[in-house]
Amino acid sequence: MRLLLLPMLATNALLGGCAPPGDTATPGLPDRCGPEYDVMVGRNIGEFTLPPGLPHRIAQPGAALTEDYNAGRLNVFVDDKGWVQTVECW
Repeated sequence: MRLLLLPMLATNALLGGCAPPGDTATPGLPDRCGPEYDVMVGRNIGEFTLPPGLPHRIAQPGAALTEDYNAGRLNVFVDDKGWVQTVECW
């Protein structure tokens, strides 16, 4: 009985982390850039899951950024440890 149970537990552990497709974005964050994203400042970028389809880029110190303007793109500026310093829409 034990021999049969162990593989089943291992399979459940592997599949338990799988989530069905869908919206897994952090609650309260809209699917377009706006002032609601100011809540990210002072927190670690790892705490957030941005909505799928939201144009965005995360810039670390010294990163080269293109100068193209996109009012709908969320730009998240983080320090070298991932703490959000500023968020802007451009």
